Amino acid sequence: MTVSDEYALFDAAGEPTATARATDPATSRQAAASIAGERLRASQQAVLRVLARVGSVGMTDSELVDRYTTAADLGFEPRQSPSGIRSRRHELVEAGEVIDTGERAKLASGRKAIVWAAA
Repeated sequence: MTVSDEYALFDAAGEPTATARATDPATSRQAAASIAGERLRASQQAVLRVLARVGSVGMTDSELVDRYTTAADLGFEPRQSPSGIRSRRHELVEAGEVIDTGERAKLASGRKAIVWAAA
């Protein structure tokens, strides 16, 4: 990522960005949240649709990336990178649209992962 990418006003999909780093002052984080408002961007809506399709069962980030990529390959959702999908899921958690189900699933690595579901 270049400095110009870090301060870009629009993401790769042409949507306005409104983010702040965890190390930024509280006022910066509040400003980013106010710009984002209550409206979900198209990229967030797409991730939420994929999560909502499985209902309260939910899925891990790995499963979300796999299902999202399949949906994009079939033309049902716009393409997003795996890191972009995880970032949109995180934003949806912060917006209260996605929740931690309290369940944990074992990954191929043997580690446990949070199971996320649409709220």
